Amino acid sequence: MTQTPTETMTEQAGTGRTRWGVLLAILAVPTLVVAALIALLVAWLFTDDSVAADVKKTSCSEALAFGGAKVPAGTRDAWCGIQAGPEPRYEARFLMPRGEIDAWVAATFPQGPKLRTTQCGDAQVDACLSAGPVAGRPASVQIEITHDSRKWSEVQFEASAP
Repeated sequence: MTQTPTETMTEQAGTGRTRWGVLLAILAVPTLVVAALIALLVAWLFTDDSVAADVKKTSCSEALAFGGAKVPAGTRDAWCGIQAGPEPRYEARFLMPRGEIDAWVAATFPQGPKLRTTQCGDAQVDACLSAGPVAGRPASVQIEITHDSRKWSEVQFEASAP
């Protein structure tokens, strides 16, 4: 059969190519990046809040007891940790009433030393104390006190094997 100029041809029915695959590939990359960022954020939120990788949280009673001290009454916002290593080093940070610091130090170290306000190393530290091995304990103690307000002071306590 020959074609005449007025005849119309019917198109072959077949599957045409669409661009959905390309569009999905383009959208998949940002989606995977966002999912990975969310997974990293969740992992970061649920990991230990240690200051360093080798510092683990511990009870403040344990940290202060290593240096021969007790947790003072009225403390708040306490954080305590132990640094792993061949010889442990305990750290404690807490706020306590400013007027009770001298009594706590005197009860902790009855034979001395006393708090000093000079030669504390950091200009922002208001008082400090350094004690060698504490009565019956194999620990040296460093205490730095910074007055946070008229009523509260921040205490940084470190006890480590000499």
